[in-house]
Amino acid sequence: MRYHVGIGCSFGASDHNVHKRLAEKLDARFINLSEPGQGNFRIYTELLYWSAVNQEKLNNTTFSIGWSGIYRNDMIEKHGDDKNAFKWTRWRADRDDPTNKHLPTTVDIKVDHTVRFLCHVLATQNLLKNLKCNYIMYNGIDTYIDRYVFDTQTALRMKILEKQIDMSSFYGFTTSHSKFVADNKYFLDPRPASPLRKITNWPTDDSQYQVVDAHPSVIGNSEWADILWKYCKENQIL
Repeated sequence: MRYHVGIGCSFGASDHNVHKRLAEKLDARFINLSEPGQGNFRIYTELLYWSAVNQEKLNNTTFSIGWSGIYRNDMIEKHGDDKNAFKWTRWRADRDDPTNKHLPTTVDIKVDHTVRFLCHVLATQNLLKNLKCNYIMYNGIDTYIDRYVFDTQTALRMKILEKQIDMSSFYGFTTSHSKFVADNKYFLDPRPASPLRKITNWPTDDSQYQVVDAHPSVIGNSEWADILWKYCKENQIL
């Protein structure tokens, strides 16, 4: 039996998500590790854990990774649930989060979280390469910050990390599924957001889009999956 493991945030958690559609195209059994609201440390950790406890499946498993927002900081909570390896929570570096008040004043959030993201990508690619598993990764939520906002030396250091990324298996490094959905108005609920939602501005990565629900619609997922599938076929990835 063939398996396809998909992992991401809420963009990968719906019943019509991109990972599931890729599994259908591969005629593979779908295993979804996505979890709404979580970030990229969780993605890497859960892939490490899943691959360690499912080694008998690895010869017949492909992966798709939809990277989450870079400002989501995953943390592990205590729990007694035997069904899950870890129970996750998070704090937000780009919101008025109480955790931010305790950070050293010298921390540069944009630099720190961009570098963390690059390291998560590299670590995940190295993991899957060592496991000899084929994969496709892309940005579910916007992750890319134009390098011109950083000073020259910092941008050069980031470039050294970026050059180590295998871009052939990373579709659209500077764009995202969320941007594709916004550009094409493929929102799950495109009605204008209520004034209350705009005022409260609940800390979600889709709050920049003033609609009721900026998650992908069915067509928003299916068309993105078709784009990824075409890219995979042309480049013999999966």
